[in-house]
Amino acid sequence: MAGRIVAADIAAVRERVSIVEVIGGQVTLRPAGGGNLKGLCPFHEEKSPSFNVTPQRGVFYCFGCGKGGDAISFLMETDHLTFSESVERLAGMVGITLRYEESGDGGPRRREDTGSRRTLVAAHADAAAFYAEQLGSPGARTAREFLAQRGFDRDAALRFGCGFAPTRGTRWASTCAPRGTRRRT
Repeated sequence: MAGRIVAADIAAVRERVSIVEVIGGQVTLRPAGGGNLKGLCPFHEEKSPSFNVTPQRGVFYCFGCGKGGDAISFLMETDHLTFSESVERLAGMVGITLRYEESGDGGPRRREDTGSRRTLVAAHADAAAFYAEQLGSPGARTAREFLAQRGFDRDAALRFGCGFAPTRGTRWASTCAPRGTRRRT
C-alpha cells in the first residue's frame, strides 16, 4: 500500500512546476515590475490588483488579504484539494511519477481516501448536472418563474449552479446508479 509522497518528489514538483502557469489558469496576470506579476486576488473581492506572483521564487502573496504560498498551497485553496492531491495534480502537469513511502505511524496509509474523495466529487458533479437539467423540465415551471423574478436568466442559473429537485426523489437514484454511485440508506 502507498503512503506519504517521497519528500524528494515533492521538492522536484515544486522545482519544475511553473507557478505562473498554475495561477495564470485562474487569474489574469499582468507585469508588475521587477519580474513580478500582479492580478485580482481569487480569495477576496477587490477592484485593484493586490495579488502578486514572484515566478523566480515560485510564490504568490496578496497584500489585500494576506494569503500567500506556492503552487501547491494555491491549488489546495482554490480547488479545495488536500496536500497530496495538489502534489499529484502538479506532478501530472510536469510529468513526474511520484513515489510513496509508508506513513510515520508504523503502518501504510490507505490510498482509498483519495479515491473515495474523487468518487464523492464526481457524484456531486453528477448531481449538479442532473438538477440543472431538471430545471428545464415541465415540472420546474414555478422554479424558473422564481429565478426570473430575481433576475436570473438561463445562463445565470447555469453559471451559479441552480437546479430543480423533482417532488419524487427516485429519478436521481435511477440516474446515479448506472454511473457507479451507490445510494446509502
